[in-house]
Amino acid sequence: MISSPDEGLLDVFRDRLAKVERVNVGDMSFAVKGVSVLKPRVTRSCILITATPIIARIPSENYERYGIKPPKDYAYLHWRKNYPFNAFVKQLEDNLTKKYNEFYGASVEPMPLFEQFIFQKQVCNHVITNGMEVKVFGSLWRFIFNYLSEERHKIIGFGLDAGFSELNSLGFGFINLVK
Repeated sequence: MISSPDEGLLDVFRDRLAKVERVNVGDMSFAVKGVSVLKPRVTRSCILITATPIIARIPSENYERYGIKPPKDYAYLHWRKNYPFNAFVKQLEDNLTKKYNEFYGASVEPMPLFEQFIFQKQVCNHVITNGMEVKVFGSLWRFIFNYLSEERHKIIGFGLDAGFSELNSLGFGFINLVK
């Protein structure tokens, strides 16, 4: 599955994939059996679930704000369930608003976007970066919305297409709409 707020990019993928029988991604090869376009849309009341872990990195300048005492002098820490919940929420909302503003050339101020969070579990993935294996800690969630204002509706809908939080280009932060 490929997700993006850029419909032109999705059209290019759809058109090109429709013309090939196999696609190679890294060391893996996939047979293309068909191509279809899904258009999930966030409604004012809905439930979203993570399909891939959400990665929220807390920069070192925010450690004191959240009362975090890292074991070493790291530039950032991945949020984990033993860190304050408000650190996760702040990173998630700020990142989503920043991406929305950059994509649309808007100037929306960060605001409370979420209503209810249900933590599912914490996970650790291994990613190869510059030839080295790096541990990436993330978490899986269920988000419940009972009434999204128009502005929050647009930003959360954008997140459904763009991905929540960080490392989306590596497949993290992919969100599904529960019907």
